[in-house]
Amino acid sequence: MSLLTCVQDACRDLSLPVLTSVVGNSASHAPLMLRVAKEELNALATRYEWQRLRAENTFSATATAVQVTASAVPSDFDRMVNETFFNRSAKRRVWGPLSATEWQDIQAHSITMVDPSYYFRGGTILITPTPTAGHTFAYEYISTNKARSNAGTAQENWQADSDTTVFREDIVTLGVGWRYKKAKGYVYTADQEEYERRVAEAILRDGTRGRLSCDAPDMIRRPQPPLVPDTVTA
Repeated sequence: MSLLTCVQDACRDLSLPVLTSVVGNSASHAPLMLRVAKEELNALATRYEWQRLRAENTFSATATAVQVTASAVPSDFDRMVNETFFNRSAKRRVWGPLSATEWQDIQAHSITMVDPSYYFRGGTILITPTPTAGHTFAYEYISTNKARSNAGTAQENWQADSDTTVFREDIVTLGVGWRYKKAKGYVYTADQEEYERRVAEAILRDGTRGRLSCDAPDMIRRPQPPLVPDTVTA
């Protein structure tokens, strides 16, 4: 599975001359193929929190609201997975994200939050109340690194013909096909519908799923005592 094989399969599906290379190829349809292939990776990455794009980040806090330490937000950070932010040292969850209004309200009224909360601004994490220096914080996030080089190096998108991706090849190939048709002004509705069906199936099968329960979330099921018949008095 690589950029080249995905594009070659798309070329066959579209009855186009099969490219022997993609990056740097001067053939008439090669540049458009590369552009829609990159567009496909970006589109897939933003529509769901794929488990293969999930990563964990930990950092040591500074005694300031703004966590300016370089490790607070990794270079491949796209978005945080909600409800995964914890202060491991204090063994407490960090609530949020706060909205801009909530953050400014806290600052204006010098509110001290009972539970630590966070806010994102300018690509930086802000935490209130000010954390203790040296405390370890951790959260999961979605990485922007959707592709891999031939040597296995994570990267944001296709750069060479031999690059691979974290997504299924059949889905990427279908995505390249219908996006190419759309860009050329051809009819693509049926191709897009098949693509959407495959993506929906992949989302349902991604990772694992918990068992559904009809019990209330805070209900603990306990074994019931055996039924004992009433004693009959003669």
